[in-house]
Amino acid sequence: MNRPGRARVALLLTVVTAALLTACTGTDADPARADATPTTQPTSSPTPNSPPPPSPSPTASHTPSTAAEIAEAVDKWYTYGGETAMVSLIEEARNAESGRPREALELVVLDFGGLTDALGTARLMGPIPDPKTQSAWAAAIEHLDGAVREVLASVPKDGRTIQSLQETGQMLRGWSTFDEGIKSLKSAQALLNRRFGLKPSVDPWEAGV
Repeated sequence: MNRPGRARVALLLTVVTAALLTACTGTDADPARADATPTTQPTSSPTPNSPPPPSPSPTASHTPSTAAEIAEAVDKWYTYGGETAMVSLIEEARNAESGRPREALELVVLDFGGLTDALGTARLMGPIPDPKTQSAWAAAIEHLDGAVREVLASVPKDGRTIQSLQETGQMLRGWSTFDEGIKSLKSAQALLNRRFGLKPSVDPWEAGV
């Protein structure tokens, strides 16, 4: 039995006009990814799990105000779970993208189960005690969560093997939102490194998945 967020789908891709892509994407993603119309037929009901409620962040009890206090609080956030949460989110986002349609007559597995779990873990960590870094981190979580929901919602539910124009647009918008999430995730990681000297021992963007 497939876990929530996972669906095996057959894709029959056809060319979509540039006007449709412009209306559906809104990002500067690789055109080679966006000029295909995927068609899908799910074998399970792909409804993501609702994220678990957040728990208190392992930072100081008072709001840090000075540069030294903020740096110390961010270091605690990163040390006590933040690094693990961020690396996991990066790895699961890369895994999920392997199901992105790229060519005609392609059989893929849309598996967002791991990404959904990683998003739940990220929320459990609470906010990063630095407003600029937290803004990028929160945007990454929001965009990736929205992308999962939109892509899965575009899968036809009535047994059709070809998506409608509306479903195609929804699929494209979902992957465009996913791209925005990746940008924000990279920004959050870069800010942690640049502002606080925090980075994982192995770059999760380069490590094999």
